[in-house]
Amino acid sequence: MNNTTLTVPTVWMRGGTSKCWVFERGDLDATGLPIDDVLLRLYGSPDPRQVDGVGGATSTTSKAVILSKSSEPGVDVEYTFAQVGIDENKVDWGSNCGNCSAVVAPFALEKGWVQPQRGETLVRARNTNTGQMILQRVSTPDGQWDPQLDTTIPGVPFPGTAVGLGFVDPAGRTTGRLLPTGNAVDALPVGGAEVQATLLDAGAPLVIVSAETAGLGGVPFEGWSLEVLPELERLDAVRRAGAVAMGLAVTPEGAERAIPKLAIAGPADPSSAASERADVQIMMLSMGNPHPALAITGSVGLTIAAGTAGTVVQRALGAPAGEDLQIRTPAGTISTWRRSIDGSDVVGSTRTARVLARASLPLALPVPGTGAAPMPQEDLVPTAPFRASEEPSPLAALAEPARHSRRTVLTAVGLFAALGLGTTIFGGSLLNPAATTEDGDFAGETIQMVIPLAEGGGTDTWARFIGSEMVHYIPGTPGFAPTNEAGGEGITGSNHFATSARANGTEVLVSTASTVVPWVLGRDAVKYSFEDLTPVLVNGTGGVIYARTAAGVGDVTDLVERDKPLVFGGISATGLDLTTLVAFDLLGADTTATFGFEGRGPVNLALQRGEVDIDYTTTSSYASAVEGIAKEGKATVLMSFGQLDAGGNVVRDPNFPDVPTVAEAYEKIHGQAPSGEKFEAYKTLLGLTYTYQKGLWVPQGTPEKAVALLRDSAHAMSEDQAFNGRADKILGGYPISADETLPERVAEAYTVSDSTKHYVQRLLHDTYGITVE
Repeated sequence: MNNTTLTVPTVWMRGGTSKCWVFERGDLDATGLPIDDVLLRLYGSPDPRQVDGVGGATSTTSKAVILSKSSEPGVDVEYTFAQVGIDENKVDWGSNCGNCSAVVAPFALEKGWVQPQRGETLVRARNTNTGQMILQRVSTPDGQWDPQLDTTIPGVPFPGTAVGLGFVDPAGRTTGRLLPTGNAVDALPVGGAEVQATLLDAGAPLVIVSAETAGLGGVPFEGWSLEVLPELERLDAVRRAGAVAMGLAVTPEGAERAIPKLAIAGPADPSSAASERADVQIMMLSMGNPHPALAITGSVGLTIAAGTAGTVVQRALGAPAGEDLQIRTPAGTISTWRRSIDGSDVVGSTRTARVLARASLPLALPVPGTGAAPMPQEDLVPTAPFRASEEPSPLAALAEPARHSRRTVLTAVGLFAALGLGTTIFGGSLLNPAATTEDGDFAGETIQMVIPLAEGGGTDTWARFIGSEMVHYIPGTPGFAPTNEAGGEGITGSNHFATSARANGTEVLVSTASTVVPWVLGRDAVKYSFEDLTPVLVNGTGGVIYARTAAGVGDVTDLVERDKPLVFGGISATGLDLTTLVAFDLLGADTTATFGFEGRGPVNLALQRGEVDIDYTTTSSYASAVEGIAKEGKATVLMSFGQLDAGGNVVRDPNFPDVPTVAEAYEKIHGQAPSGEKFEAYKTLLGLTYTYQKGLWVPQGTPEKAVALLRDSAHAMSEDQAFNGRADKILGGYPISADETLPERVAEAYTVSDSTKHYVQRLLHDTYGITVE
């Protein structure tokens, strides 16, 4: 391969409430490379920060629109939408983005592909992902294209050029039917229970659930974005089940992240101010998280759903839907309309667009000597939209750049010294900025929180909630900036924090079992140590171990002396699963294990299908994953992990007061209380992965006054009844600990004996064939 630098012309535009880089089809073809690869490299993916590319590190700002002038009669422009993966090496071509569609008409007029008419100009655009025709109208006074920035929409603080969008006959563009199953409401199997949802295909495939189904019944609309956080995992399971029912995926695990979309619908609040009056309240989820506004393709489907008898949206309306619909969203109320025009069903709304920048992006990458063939033009027709290549990307090798060696860093230091800058830089304020958090006030500061795991998971949900709440208890009310730095099961972000975080109280690290266990095991990749970090707060969780009743498990005594071992479904033996594996070994349970599941949800589904026999779940997922199948007699709850009390004893979990602990299960099986090396190891891991599972830490050396201020603020938050009411779902009944005894208790819990380390390493090697490196 030759190292070659290519450049790609592009325009950066805002369309509605999204941002996208807009490319001409021919410019991407000219690279001679697969378009998936070009976009991933330009955007800096996979990387949760997209730090080495132009991606915006969120689903609404990691988008691309690819346009070409059409030669087909009745079509002015053809365009393809791409959702570029952020922490995935993948481009999703499966749907359209209505917000980004608003850039098409302005771009086409600027390029001269469409001649402006007096008064207003109609641009006929076809989206090749779905085959959808969209009529776009823009103002062109005096027959000239002179974009006027005079229109504001909810979710965007500044005005842009108004673009009227009309989606022509949008029903069934992906699946072939407005209601893919033929039903206005379907009962989807999720976690052993049935969930009511409307499955609808218009604008984009949608799974629509009621506010009650989403756990938001009775919650004011302003609180939906926060209160939905504990439900995200369950709602994604609902979305994936909907994908299977709609024929978009064979299995829930195989469903795309961006399609179908999930919307939550609830009745309008009659007490709202006149300016906020709406027909229905809607919040959508985008890539697993609450959407800050509303996907326009989603609004098309919701508008049609409002006029379709029996759907979740229609049931939420206070009165029958008319030709116009007012939808309240987290960003404000938007208007949509539905008309019959020339025999076609047209659904529309008004968006705005604006040019943000024009650029020529350098594409520096190894280029194959022979060059890759450009994607043929026929791949842009509606029946064959862009698809991500199934072959490994030739750019995958660029995802993990070489680390800077210590020699390189020290050479740079020596250069500064040679220039006579050593004292100024290393002894002054550039690399060691003066702490401004020791005066009892964080005013003007921003708490930067490093979350070393991907967006949307349980730890991310917990961290964002705690951070957004805690800043209001800190004197000076600092800003809050969470950053996900995923990779290596949490090791990458934690390592980076350990080497680069400022020790002045403004940077905090989130810990969880995924980052604690590798440290306990002494993995070579771990460069951080909790002995070099100072705790600000900790929070625990709990969980239970349950088994498939049909596998012959009625109580804990059925774990031993079996004819056939029980199969445990695991994610990673060196993560949170480790505590369960130690519990099995302590009990002498006759089990084997299979690892590699993507999450506890897939394991739960495998157990229900009879593919695995025994599993565990944390408290937050118990109701959705286990409670239903336990009541049906399909699963038996065997024991809880328990909790450690102040004396280091295993006691019952307050959320499972009637469920015996692992220690009690041992006594029932063996007739005596547990003791010895295995039990000491179990108690150590119980403390680290459950009783003190999650925490916030600052670097060692952070001024004591700053640490005390943070800890005191966290303690005040933990004692506030209003906070605890808001936090009930997130914390699951396990209190925040941030009192004056915290350092001593955490230091004791995080002291891992050599005996425990050696035992765990032997267990992994001898039983599961895993050597810790």
